Amino acid sequence: MAISVPSRSLTLPRPRRRHVRSTLPGVIAVILLLVLWIVVKYGGHVSDQALPKPLDVVHDGWSSRSALLDAARHTLVGALGGFLLGNVLAVAAAVLIASSRLAARLLVPLALTASTLPIVAIAPFLTLLLGNGTTTIVVVAAIIIFFPTMVNGVLGLRSVPPDALELMQMAGASWFDVLLRVRLPTALPFIFSGLQVGSATCILGAMVAEWVTTGTGLGYLILQAGVQFEVPLMWAGVILASVLALIVFAITGWIARRVIRGAPGDAVAGR
Repeated sequence: MAISVPSRSLTLPRPRRRHVRSTLPGVIAVILLLVLWIVVKYGGHVSDQALPKPLDVVHDGWSSRSALLDAARHTLVGALGGFLLGNVLAVAAAVLIASSRLAARLLVPLALTASTLPIVAIAPFLTLLLGNGTTTIVVVAAIIIFFPTMVNGVLGLRSVPPDALELMQMAGASWFDVLLRVRLPTALPFIFSGLQVGSATCILGAMVAEWVTTGTGLGYLILQAGVQFEVPLMWAGVILASVLALIVFAITGWIARRVIRGAPGDAVAGR
């Protein structure tokens, strides 16, 4: 007698299918990058000093895992500190710029000037000013991520529908009530867009500061490995830094989806 199997058991549950669909592009991208690495390495006959074998990178990375993890910890401390500092200041500046023409005339040129300064050039100055430590790394990372979040925040705060503002004015709401109940909830998607850009670049900012300041972190480790011609270790540090940036980016996106989904301004903004 044939036994019928329910069709439900032949398919993955919906949450699991959604998780597989969301992670599949990333897995495919990693595989394609690995294939490209192998093709360039062996098809182009690239020397080991320029591009090591993937297995050599894995071997050296595993052998130096303690040094890599310790360096990653130092880099994360500076990067996340800069991420918090830069974004808090950026949102505060965006509120001032969106609320006052005078503040916009003062802050926008300053922020634009700061964003165009080469970090490699000002990092030594910050080292002399703040010392050769984590504080300098935090400040450099904050400078790098400040401008994108500020610009996105201003766009979001100014994108409130006029009828929502008129409704709040008719209700006698104060400036702070309008900011808290209408402007900030409406600006959340814009602000989180800036946060996601900053989450990917804060690791880079911390590493740039490490090149010219402290003797710790992934930036310093990669620089020293390159100077000492330890190319597989250098690439292992680069890959670890990329993984850290992707993790911070993914966590920021995960938080953004949950915060924006429950924001009280969704109904006001028409989302």
